Amino acid sequence: MRSESPALAATLRALRGEPDVWVVAPALHEWILARVLALAPNVDPSIRVLGALAGRLLALLTPGAIESPSLHAALASLIGTDAGNRILKAWADVAPVGWGESHAAALIDAVRSDRCPPWAAAALIGPTENAAALLHEPWEMTAAIRRWGEATSDDPTAWMDALTPTERDRLLDALRHAPDAAECLPWLPEELATMSAVRIDASFLSYALNAYAIASPVARDRHATVLPALIQRAKRDDLAALTRLAVATGMDAAWTAVERLLHKAPGNAVPVVATAAWDDVRADVQETILSFARRRTVCAAIAFARGVRDQPPPITRETARAFFAAVTRESWNALMEEERRMWLSHLNSCENLAVRSLGPTPSFLARAFFNDALIAAVRRHLHDDAAIRRTLLPIAVRDLPPDAVPAIVAALPAPPDPVAFVHIAGGAREMPLPLRDWITAHPTPQARGAAITFLHAAVNRGAPIEHCNALAHALAGWSWVETHALLDALPDDGCDALRPNPDVLAQRLTLFDRRTDFLQTLDAIAALSPSVAIPAYHALHVLATMQRVGNLRYAGEGLAQALRTYGDRFLAIVDALDVACQTETLPTRDNETRDGIRALASADPLVAHRLAHALREPDPAAALDALAAAGTQDVRRLWRFMSDALQRTILGGVDALTSAVAAPERVDDLAQALRAWGADDPLPLLALRMLIDADEARRARGAAILAQHPDVAVSLLPLLREDLRTTLMSNPIIAFACADLPLDRRGASASAWRRRR
Repeated sequence: MRSESPALAATLRALRGEPDVWVVAPALHEWILARVLALAPNVDPSIRVLGALAGRLLALLTPGAIESPSLHAALASLIGTDAGNRILKAWADVAPVGWGESHAAALIDAVRSDRCPPWAAAALIGPTENAAALLHEPWEMTAAIRRWGEATSDDPTAWMDALTPTERDRLLDALRHAPDAAECLPWLPEELATMSAVRIDASFLSYALNAYAIASPVARDRHATVLPALIQRAKRDDLAALTRLAVATGMDAAWTAVERLLHKAPGNAVPVVATAAWDDVRADVQETILSFARRRTVCAAIAFARGVRDQPPPITRETARAFFAAVTRESWNALMEEERRMWLSHLNSCENLAVRSLGPTPSFLARAFFNDALIAAVRRHLHDDAAIRRTLLPIAVRDLPPDAVPAIVAALPAPPDPVAFVHIAGGAREMPLPLRDWITAHPTPQARGAAITFLHAAVNRGAPIEHCNALAHALAGWSWVETHALLDALPDDGCDALRPNPDVLAQRLTLFDRRTDFLQTLDAIAALSPSVAIPAYHALHVLATMQRVGNLRYAGEGLAQALRTYGDRFLAIVDALDVACQTETLPTRDNETRDGIRALASADPLVAHRLAHALREPDPAAALDALAAAGTQDVRRLWRFMSDALQRTILGGVDALTSAVAAPERVDDLAQALRAWGADDPLPLLALRMLIDADEARRARGAAILAQHPDVAVSLLPLLREDLRTTLMSNPIIAFACADLPLDRRGASASAWRRRR
C-alpha cells in the first residue's frame, strides 16, 4: 500500500482522532483498514463504530454505541457512497428499529444506483410498501423479514400488518416454495411455517434451527408444533445448529436430540463442543461424550482435555480441535513444553477454541482467524471494552497489507506489552528469546514496525512487492549495524528470507557462466543502504524459492520495486538470471520492443517490468498497473508503447466509459466535453477509466493525472458521478482549482452547474 494511498492517509488521520466521516471515508471503504479503526485508541467513537461495521466485527458493538446520535448522522451521510454500501449491509443487522424510515428516499436511491443491497435498505426502512417493493429474490425477502420480525420480539409477525395486503401476499407467495424461507421461519405465520418446515431440504435444516436459536421466546412458542418437528428431523450434519439452539433455549427436546445423535455417531462430538463451551453443555450430554473415550479418538481427546483420562490420543487436526474446545487450564498447565508444542502444531483454524478455553494468550492470538467468534471467545475472559480492543488490535495489524504496517504501527500509541504486540502482529507461533530481548531494548514505534515487517516477510505473508515496500519503509534511515542486530534476533528461517546466502542464490538463479557477474552485482547491492538492499535480497530469495511461473513474475515485480532507483543494478541482475527467471522478471516480446523496455528499465524498473508483461500477453491489467506506477509526465509515453487493440481494451469503449462515469442526465454533456479536448489526447479518458477501477492505486493515479491538468478537472468535475466528484475533491490540487464551483461536500448538483454556465 503506497504512502500516497488515500485509504492509508485517511487511516492515519483517523488514528489521530479525525472525527470527519468524509475525511475518513476512504479508509472505511477498505475493510482491512477499517478493522484497525474499530480497535485503536484515540479514534473518534463514531468512527470506531463505523470501522467495526465496515470491518464486519459486529460483536464489538455495544448498545450505547449503536444508539449514538452522532453515529446515526454519520451513517445517514454515507448513504449512497461506496463506503456506505459496505457499512449499510452490516448496519442493517444491528440498527435500532425504524432507523431508516426517515432516510427512506435516500436508501431507495442508493439501491437504484447499486450502492445499497435491496434487503439492507428494506430492513433499515422497516415494513412499508416502498421497502417491500425493493425485494424481488426470495433470499432478499428472507433477510428483510428476519430483521422486521426481530424488531418486534413480542409480536414476530407484526410486519405483516404493516404491509398492504398486496405486498404481504406477494412476499408470502414467493417464500411458500423457496428453500430460503428456512432462514426466516420463526417470523412467518404458523400455517406457512408448518408447510415450509415439511418441505425444507436437509441442506437447509441447519438454517432453520439457527433462526429459532436467535428468535424470541414468543416466536418459538407460537411455533410450538413446528420447532419440535424440525428438531426431530435433525441429522449429524445439524449438530452444531442443534447445539446452538439447545444452549440458547435450554429446550429439553434439543438436548435430547443432541444426545441421540451422539449415541449414533459419537465421533461427531466435535461440533458440539466447538459450538458450546464445555460448561454450557448439559451434564447428560457431557457424560455421553466421555463414555465413548475408549472407542473414539475425538472423545478421548475431550476426556484428556477434561483431566479424566491420563493418556492423550494420537494428535491430529481433528483431535486437536476437540482438545482445545474442552481443555482446562489445569490440564494444559500439566503438559510438558514439548507436548504443548505438539498440540499447538495441529491448531489449524481453531485458535478461537483455544482462546475460549485458555484465554487470549499471544501464541493463540498470533494465528487466530479474526471474526466474531474470536471476539466472543475473548469476552469470556475480558469484560472491559477497552481491554478487549487492546487485546485484539495487534490481530488487525497482523492482517494488514504488509506495506501498510510500518506507517500504521508508527501512528499507534505504545502498547502496554510491546513483546506481545509484536508476537501477535507478526503472526509468530513462538517468540524467540533474542527477539524478545531486542524488542525490549528498542522501545520505539519504528522498531516495532520493523520487527513485525521482518516476521511477515519471513513467512511471505502477502505479495513480494508489498513486502519489499514494507521493508524499505521500515528500514528508512537505519544503519547496517542496526539492521544486523535485528536480523540476528530472528529465527534462522526468517534470517534466510531477508539475508540469503549469496552463493545459494547464484546456484539457484543463474547460469554457470554468469555467476561471477551475479555475485559482483550482489556485492554492489550490499553497498547500498539496508532500506534498498534488504528488500532486494528478499525478492531474490522469493525468486529462488518459487516454483510456479506466476509466482516468479510477482517475485520479479518485487525485485523491480526494491531496485526501482537503481536501474543499472536491476538490469545487471536480470542479465545474469537463468532463462525462466529472466523471462518473468523482464520479458520482451520481440527485438523491436527489447531496447525500449531496457531503456525504460534503466530509469524505472517497476514500470518497465509491468509494461513488459502488458505487451507480452497482451495484458490490460498489467498495462493499468504500469500506468499507475509511472510518473504523470510519463503516462503519454507509456500509452504510445501500447497497441491500438490494447488501448481499446483498457478503455473498454468510449461510449461505455462515458456512461459509466457520468452523472445522471449528463452523459451527452460529458461526451461533448471529452471531444473538446481532442481525440489525440488520451489523458482525460485514461484518468476516468482509472478512477472507476477496483484497485486503489489505479484510482489514485487517475486523480493524480487530473490534478496535473486542473483545467481538465474543472471542466469534467460537475459532469461526473457524485462519488467520483467526492474522490477528486479529496485531492487538494483539484479542490483548489475547483474552489469556485458550487460544490457541496458530496459533489456538485447538475442544476447548480447549469446556473453557473
